[in-house]
This record gives sequence, structure tokens and C-alpha cells, in this order.
Amino acid sequence: MSARSVLILAAAAALPLTAAELPQGVRFDRNGSFRVGDAEFYIQNYSPSWTPAANGSWKELKTKLDKSGLSLSAVMRVGTQSAAVTEAVTPTGENAFRLKFDAKFAEKATVNALHGVFVIPAGEMTVTVDGKPVVLPAEYREMTVYGNSKAKELRFTAAGGAGITVSGDPLKLTIQDNRKFGNETFALRFGATPNAGQMTEASLTLDFKIDPVRTRKVDLAPAANAGFADEVVYDGKGGWTDQGPDNDLRMIRPGTVEVDSLAFDIIDPAKNGGRGALVLSGKNRKFTGSAASLALPENEAGAVNLLHASAWTPKAGEPLGSIVAEYADGSSERIPVRARTDCGNWWNPSAGGNAVVGWSAENPESLVGLYASSFALKKTGPVSLRFEAASPDAVWMIAAVTLSDRPVRFLAVSDKPLEIKANYQWKPLNYKRVIRKGSALDFSFLADAPAGKYGFIRPTAAGTLTFEKAPGKRIRLYGPNLCFTASYLTKEAVDQLADYFVYCGYNTVRIHHHDTLLLDPKAPDTLTLSAEQLDKLDYLFFRMKEKGLYITTDLYTNRTFKPGDNIPECDFYDQRQMKMLIPVSRAAMASWKEFAKRWMTHRNPYTGLTWAEDPALYCINLINEETLTNNWSRTPSSVKLYEEAFRKYCAEKKLPGSSASNGNPVFRRFLHELQEAVLAEQIRFVKDELKMKSLVTSLNYISDIPLTLLRRRFDVVDNHSYFDHPGFPEKQWSLPYSYGQASAISRMAVVPRGMMASRLPGKPFLVTEFNYCNPNIYRAEGGPLIGGYAALQDWDALYRFAWSHGSGSIYKVGGAYGFDAANDPMAQLSDRIAIAMFRRGDVEAAKVTYAYTVPQDCFEQNLTADFPNLFTNLGLIAAIGSVPQGDREIPPGVIELSPADSTKPALLKDAKTAALWEQANKEKLAVSATGQLRLDGRANSFTVTTPRTESVTLKSGSLAAGTLRIRNASCFQTVAAISLDGKALAESDSVLVVQLTNLSNTGILFGNESKRLVKKTGALPLLILKGSATVELASAKPYRVTALDCDGTPYGTVEGSFSNGVYSFKADTTLFPGGVMAYHLTR
Repeated sequence: MSARSVLILAAAAALPLTAAELPQGVRFDRNGSFRVGDAEFYIQNYSPSWTPAANGSWKELKTKLDKSGLSLSAVMRVGTQSAAVTEAVTPTGENAFRLKFDAKFAEKATVNALHGVFVIPAGEMTVTVDGKPVVLPAEYREMTVYGNSKAKELRFTAAGGAGITVSGDPLKLTIQDNRKFGNETFALRFGATPNAGQMTEASLTLDFKIDPVRTRKVDLAPAANAGFADEVVYDGKGGWTDQGPDNDLRMIRPGTVEVDSLAFDIIDPAKNGGRGALVLSGKNRKFTGSAASLALPENEAGAVNLLHASAWTPKAGEPLGSIVAEYADGSSERIPVRARTDCGNWWNPSAGGNAVVGWSAENPESLVGLYASSFALKKTGPVSLRFEAASPDAVWMIAAVTLSDRPVRFLAVSDKPLEIKANYQWKPLNYKRVIRKGSALDFSFLADAPAGKYGFIRPTAAGTLTFEKAPGKRIRLYGPNLCFTASYLTKEAVDQLADYFVYCGYNTVRIHHHDTLLLDPKAPDTLTLSAEQLDKLDYLFFRMKEKGLYITTDLYTNRTFKPGDNIPECDFYDQRQMKMLIPVSRAAMASWKEFAKRWMTHRNPYTGLTWAEDPALYCINLINEETLTNNWSRTPSSVKLYEEAFRKYCAEKKLPGSSASNGNPVFRRFLHELQEAVLAEQIRFVKDELKMKSLVTSLNYISDIPLTLLRRRFDVVDNHSYFDHPGFPEKQWSLPYSYGQASAISRMAVVPRGMMASRLPGKPFLVTEFNYCNPNIYRAEGGPLIGGYAALQDWDALYRFAWSHGSGSIYKVGGAYGFDAANDPMAQLSDRIAIAMFRRGDVEAAKVTYAYTVPQDCFEQNLTADFPNLFTNLGLIAAIGSVPQGDREIPPGVIELSPADSTKPALLKDAKTAALWEQANKEKLAVSATGQLRLDGRANSFTVTTPRTESVTLKSGSLAAGTLRIRNASCFQTVAAISLDGKALAESDSVLVVQLTNLSNTGILFGNESKRLVKKTGALPLLILKGSATVELASAKPYRVTALDCDGTPYGTVEGSFSNGVYSFKADTTLFPGGVMAYHLTR
């Protein structure tokens, strides 16, 4: 049997047809239109006023549709006139059919155009007309791309790979570029007879031939070298990406994965020695080979198709790998595989270019997926393929290979970009960024000014925060970050901002990304401070302190060295060198000290104190996010420095030479010891030389197990976490941005759960950066999640990242997008929910703490990744953390769990906690031991039930917390009830009810309906998503309900009812023009 016969038989098996049947690859609508891949065909007319109409507008439709054909009759409108139309579609052979359309007008009608039309997505492609190629342009040039009234045959390829041939005698063909009218499509028009002018009847006959893709699956078993499951983190033996059982692909099942017209075969690792995939790693990973060959069965393929993904993916367009196709005559061709164009990252998969998401699922760490990609061959019939990794840091994972007779352009989720505009679903929101004093949105009743009135904030032995002069007083802190020029404002803007922060309920602020802007830009070095900028920062500090906001900041964030700093090891000036240089450069350490000294010993003229002396500066971070495992290899120069230092380290310790790689436990130990020495010197400097009494922390990034051994040096532990942080498929921090669009609840509150184990019992815990990032469609869940679980864990400070990344959004109200809350009332109202639960302490802290014991030889035991997901699930039940093995400073009562026991609920002595933990692990249902928090990952719901604050988050329908019950929720939303007078909710005479659905900028442009790719961020006005729900509160007496504007101003009253001890009213975000997000219940 020939190779071509094999491919043809494969296609025939996929599409069993008889000559009397319509092709299965064509989707017919009962109105007579049909689709093949992304190509849609219909009959279209234009009235004398150029108003278009098509099959979807036909009236009195009568249709017969089955496998043997389609026939219909209808009335077609053309402006004010109409015609009786018939359409018949009849099979004419295998994968072929004829369409015949007839129209008869009651009287002579004027028709500007009448034709059949295929509408396809615009973009560069080649079609053939009577055998001659016609190139359709990538960008708009002119409306009419091509015209040929005598053409007889048009051929083109639709998404999914199907070839389409349209023939007629003649076709009267016109190809129009609809981008002239803002529509990203081409129209391939086939004129009727007549096709324009005055007419009483018209007809159109077209013949269609569909040429399906012929494919053959390839057995990957001989080349497979890794399993989909990985049991041991970074043991160098692989199993997918070698990242352990919480971050692998064990959920994929053997069998067929279909992507459009292609079928991929996932082999069973159990039948292939545990090997299911071909995994290639770059030279800096080295846990698998970097190249492999795969013999092919006899074929005449013209394309290679992969189901694959990558990890540690390079920037868009950079080389990921190569496919080398080898032929029987000894020739070969090399096909580049480009990162994020031909193959994306397996985390939070998002389509791009020649890579469509072909399979997706969730593992404990992330939404994950595989991409289908198609690569054209210059010749046909390769005998083997060789796959070669090209990126030194990436891993390329190939799960399946399928050959086809031609390359396939894949059908995306939707070929139409989605732009959010005001409509029935989205309504304009009135937001002015003011808060009416004394309104229900004024949380200034929580203020305790000025900051520092009780002396310096100090840690307690129990690991909480108190005051130097009031040791019996507990404080929790909640506030935002100010970034870049947002910290350098006019005095008037600072005064307004400080007041606004107090109204929001904030009692702290973090000054961040500030150090470069503090410098004199004309100076040759990065140590000379700008007097003007320093004065602005001094005044900001003064006013925030005066209003009761405590300050935290970093001694280094982004100060980029200049040649005048005289750092011998620095030969690159395009990024933040300090993080990678300070462990290996005495000059860099000296620069860090000098900058800190100049700043901290400067006397603030507004407070009369130096920064180091001021108790309002309660905490300093040494260097922001300087975790060395993430920074040492950022530049070729730094890699050389560390490779040389590691060689010396191995020589001094008489160790055999090994690779400078994060996967090497000896190198990880080396980095650990370097960082430990740096931290020791930095802490000594600020405490002994600068005499600072502020709390000291650092390493505020990631939760790798060994960091516990380093974090014990700090006064407090700090960490950062984001849900749905943007990705950058083309260029860092530039459009387009990619998002996963998952729910944190469905991911078992991964934020904040992922940080819980990094807390050290006995030390206060801060989160100086968190966010549920806009435009995630589920971000209404963020306030209750962060507030509820931070309180359960008994943490000490939370900081939204950020208030603003620049002064512009503080001086002027603008759109809401990304990290910033300044123009995002949804983020601000989420903060009020969290403040009630956390800062005010409405959610009860867990009574028992369980701690993961980190061995001193964790590197030798290969415990170098994040804490096990099964252990962190315990943090949804009780308080958790981690302790260094042998630590004698942990508070009494902390229950230590060894690494081996940390994932085994059955070993806990407390049967109730063990059962709740087991339930969370197996059923994705987590109920805290306090009974106040209930998370259902499968139902995507979360409730918080406390005496003074309750909240319900649900995707739709009905759900109760305790006093608060929600019925008939129309969409995903959070509804929270907060007692403002301190009484229990059922007894309160002043209750704030917050309803959060979603907000959007007008004109935000998504790549398609999945909303995973943002092409434009949009602008004002803000739009609120329409959402409604019946709110019920158990109460002895009825309420008066007042709907509020975003500033707390009353819109008007809302009718409610009271019966059998329950007061109910309907909340609706569009109840009043301008949008409603909050209600005040009084009596």
C-alpha cells in the first residue's frame, strides 16, 4: 500500500461519507447558510440605501435539512421590497455539493448588490483563481482586492485545513477587504444573475468541493523519554518539567486528543516503561537530553503537527527549538520553532500565531495546557524527524506527533476580537474618586492617628505586632503601594491623598519603586539625592504619619548603576544590577550601604526626625525581591561571575566540579550560603551602624522551602503573591497582555494559600504585594479571600499592589486596568471587605498552628521547590507555617510536621482537623476549623460567616452564609454585609452591603471571547457588569435600604420586605443610572 493510500484511508475513516450525503465537515444552518472551519457562506443583498441583509434575516422560513441535502423557502427583504426565495443544496459526489438559489420579486425591485459570499478572517493568505495565485494582503490597502467577472474556479483553505473549491459558469468573483469598514474580514463574493440593478428575479448556482485534510498519527513511544507525572521535585530525572507532583501533567489520559481536523495520540506511559512524552531541556536545565530522533512510517506528508508545550519559555519569537525533517534521498530541512508563536508556555495557556490551545486542565499550581501547531514541509514524505532544543533555559515538551498532507491553520476559540462597550450588559459607572465624609463608605472610624504615637511597632513572642509604649495593644495593618512618581506629588495632592486613604480604612502605605526617582539625574553616580525629590518624599511621609498611616519601604528596588558608581563587576547598565551583584561585589555592597545611609540619616524637616529615628517608619525591606535563585543568571555577565565564584567554592570545599544550575543541589547550597552572608552584613549595618529600630525583612518573593532557613534572620517575614498576573507574549510589560481567566476559588484560594507556609511561627507576617489582577473576570472574589484567610492565619499586614504606578492617575481620574486601585472602585470596595475581616479582626484566627519542618540539609534531600500543595491545603483549615529543623524559638503549641508527614492528614492527632484536611484534598471543599470560612472549589463558591461581617461569593443561584443569604444571583458576584456600628449583623442599625460583579474600561479589546489576550486596555467611562441578586438578612426588625453612588452619596431608597425574621431586597448593579455597588441599611 502506498503512503498516499495510508493518508487517504485515515481521512476516510475520520469522515465516513456516501455519494448521497452532505459532507460532514460542513455545518449547515436551517436558514441555508453554512460554515467550513472559519469560513462562513451566505446569500447577501444590499438595498438601495446600502443596507445589507442575509439568510439570518429571512422570514417565513420553511426548511428541510438532513444528510441527503437542504431545501428551503423564505421571504427575503431588500429595503422596503421583498422576494420569495428558494434554496436547494444537493450532494453531487464525495465531499461535493451544489447550491441553487432563486429569488422572485412581486414587482420590479432595485437591488444594489446580490451575491453568495464566503466571509473569512482578514490576514495574509493566498487563494487561487483559475489556477493562478492571488495574494490577500496582511494589512488593508484598498477595498477591492480582486475582481474577475469571468472566473470559473476559486480555491482557498479554511481554518482546520479543509480545502474549499467554488466553481460556477462564471463565478462573477469579487474579493473585498472589509477592513475599510472596521471589520477584520475578507468577503469572497459570487455574483447572482443579475447581481445588481432593477430586477424581478435572480438566480445563483455554485458548485462546492471540500478537500479534507489527510492525516496519520505517529507512535511517539520509541522516542519518549519522560513521564507525564513527576514524583520528586528537581531530582534531575524528569517526569514532565521535573517540578514535582503538584506541578506536572499527571491528569492527562492516554487516547486521542482532537484539535480541529487533527487527531493526536497520547500514549500510555504504563505501557512504555513510564515514558509518555518527549521532553527536551536546554543546557542550563539538563534533566533530559537536548535532542532526539523519531522514525516515521511510510508517508507522503506535507506537514508535521505537534501537540506540545514549553516551560521557562523565552520571549515571543525567540528560538525554542528546531524540527529537522530528514528524507530518503539524504536531504533534510530545518524548521524553527519560535517561542510563544509556534509553542507557548504550558502554564495559563493562551493561543498565539501557529499555536492553538489543544488541551487544557488544572493542576494544583495552575491552569495548564498543550498547544497544537502545524509546520509546513518543503518536500513530502520525510523518513524521520529530529527535535532539537534551542533555548538554554527552556524545556520543550512534545506529547504527540501527527503527519498531514498539508499544513493546518487552526480555528481559534473565536476569530472575532471582543471589545467591551456600553450595552444591555455593561452600563456606565459614575466614579469621581471622592468619598462623602460620614457616609457608609467612610471608614475613617478605624483611624488611630498619628502613626508612632505609641512608639515603634515591635514583634511579640507570639509572632504578632504590638507597640513599644503600649505592649498590650495589637495592631494589624492594611494599605496600598505607591509606586514611581505616585510618591512624588505636590503638597496639595499629598494632603488629599492622605485624607482619602483614611476614608478607605487604610492605616499603612508602602513607598515602592522610588529610589531611582530620588536621585539627581544629572549626577554621574546613583548616590546623589535630589533635594527637590527628597522634599516631596519627606512631605508624603509627614502627612501619612500625621493621618495615622505607618510607612514601610525598600532600601533598594530599581536604582540602576551608572559608570560613575565605580562597580568593577558591572559592565551592563540596562537593568537592576544590585540584586545579582551584591553577593559577589564589595563595591555593590558599599553602594547599597551608602545610599541607605544618606537616605535614612537625612532629617525630615516636616517631622524633625531622621527617617531612621521615626517610629512611623515601622519596617524596612533590604532589597526588594532579591531571591538569588531568580536573579543570578539574568545577564551573561552575571552568569560568568557566578560560574567563577562557584568554581572557587567547589575548590575550597574540595568538591567535584558541577554545573552552575538551579537544578544542581550543590550550586543551590552555594547560592544559599552567599545570600546568608549578604543578609547578615546588611542586617548588622542597619541595626548597628544606622541604629535603626524599624523592623527588618527581605527575601519577599516566592515560597521555596530553603528560604525558611534564611528568613529566620528577620524581625518579620514578608512575601508577595498575585492571582492572574499578566503574561507578556511579545515583549515584557508591553501589549498584548495574556491572562489565565481562572477563579482563585476554583484553584483552592491559591492566593493567599501559596504564601501560608512561608510564615515562620513566632515572627509577624506581612504581605507587601498582593492582587487579584484586573481584568480577571472573577476578581470580585479577592476581598473576602485575602481578608478571610489572612485573618485565619493571624497575619499582620496586607498591602494591595498598588494604588498607583504614577502621579498621573492620582492627579486625574482615568480608566481602571492592571494593578492600580486609584481609579478602580471595585478594588477599593474589595479592600473594605478585607479591612473589616482582617484589620478590624472580624474573622477569628485559628487556634492551632502546624509547621512544616525544614531540614538543615534540605538541598541534599532535594527539598528546594515550593511547599507541597497538599500541605498548603491545611492552611484553609488551620494556621500553617514552616520552621527550621531544631529551631528552639518557636512558640509553644506549634505542631511540627516532617516533610514526609506534611501531606498525610491521617497522621494528625486532631481527628476533626484531619477530616477537614482530607476533605479539602479529596473533594476541593475546605471548611476552616473555626467554622467561619467555607470554600467549595468545585462549585466555585466561598462564604465567610462572622458576627459582624459576612460575605457570599458564588457563580450564580443561591447560597447562604449565616445571617446573610443570597438568592437568584444572576452572575458571578460577591455580596458582603458589614456592620458599621460594631454590633452583630442581626442587631446592627447601620449595615454596609457591597455587591461586586465586574468592572471594565470602555473600549478594552480582547483577542477573542475567552478574554485571555488584551490588545488595548481601553479608557473612561468605566462600565459595570449588570448583575442582580436577592439579598436576605436575618433580623428582628426591618431596614431602610439606600442605594449609594461610588462616593457614598445616596441615590435613593430601595423597596424591601420583612417576613418571619428575614429582611430582603433586590440588589442590582444597574438599579440607578450611574451604577450601584453599595447599599446602606439603617433603622
